[in-house]
Amino acid sequence: MQFSKLFIGAVVALVVGLVEGVPTDDSYPLVISKVVPMGEYNLTYWSDAPGSVAGPNAFAARACSGTNDMTCSGSHKATGSICQQLVNSLNTNSGTVIGDSPRSICLGQSGNECCVSWSAAVGSMPQGDLFNAANKIFQDCFGSTISGLARNVNLNGGCVTECLSNRATGCS
Repeated sequence: MQFSKLFIGAVVALVVGLVEGVPTDDSYPLVISKVVPMGEYNLTYWSDAPGSVAGPNAFAARACSGTNDMTCSGSHKATGSICQQLVNSLNTNSGTVIGDSPRSICLGQSGNECCVSWSAAVGSMPQGDLFNAANKIFQDCFGSTISGLARNVNLNGGCVTECLSNRATGCS
């Protein structure tokens, strides 16, 4: 009887440890890979932390409808005017190639920022590939503050979710 209680206790501890070890959307490790001054704000590129394990939303290398199924959100709202500048930048600098691991691009400073982020690293791509879904979110969720996501976005040949909000992480 003593052995079975110890065994059950060990299994429960192992399961709890495994569940607690799975990164949540907010804790997924991103680091700043590049900062570019843009007017009164900084354009910040966030990438997966070196040595980090793939996040919970692995890149889906499959055909994607590209429908950009869009939903507005009431949380993590970003300032509309900053989001407009970010979306315009994606279009204006559409040919700028972003590296293999960026997961978000943010415009702003001192905690007041708007970020376009995506649910999985998709490899190197032109920054303009982010424009259509970001612009759709911006147009459909427009207000003094904005937060939303588009599912079934085709980025570099895979299906991901793309978000426009006030945070660099949490797009799933």
